[in-house]
Amino acid sequence: MERETAEFALMDDIRRGDKEAFRALANPLIPKAYRTAYMMLQSRPLAEEAVQNALIELYTSIMKGKEIACLQSWFNRLLAHRAIDITRKEQGFKHAVDIDSMDIEDAATAPLESLLRKEQSEWLLESVMALEQHQRIVLALFYFHELKIEEIAALLAIKEGTVKSRLHHARIKLKSLLHQSQGAKELIV
Repeated sequence: MERETAEFALMDDIRRGDKEAFRALANPLIPKAYRTAYMMLQSRPLAEEAVQNALIELYTSIMKGKEIACLQSWFNRLLAHRAIDITRKEQGFKHAVDIDSMDIEDAATAPLESLLRKEQSEWLLESVMALEQHQRIVLALFYFHELKIEEIAALLAIKEGTVKSRLHHARIKLKSLLHQSQGAKELIV
């Protein structure tokens, strides 16, 4: 409730022309949005485009006086729509995964723990990126944006059973891919 009140106050400030208010409202949304868009699109430039498009639409909606009750949920859906738009436009367009440039370390952890966590994160990200696009999308919406099955179905204009099936098959394939990468790691060591 307190968060929503602060968000409403920032939106009012934005409508009055306060650019810092938009920065304060949008900045907390960007890291999660970028990670999700990157997972869905497998491309840094396309992920940046999706986030930028969503931010532009957020700003435009606020300036038009749209009442946004739950900003995080609304923005998550908006981002998912923009990423799906880009996916449709760029069908078949793929980039190599640039894991080294993604900041997944926490400076407060010990170096060994940090290295192990980075290695595990890389395996997980590579495995997620190996999934089919329709599986990656539902996985991102379900786990990263924490949307419910019904919300994902409505967002993608598919049946709830299709969402459940894609999630199920994505989990099975992800488990297999992670198991394979773990086995490959053991062979190397």
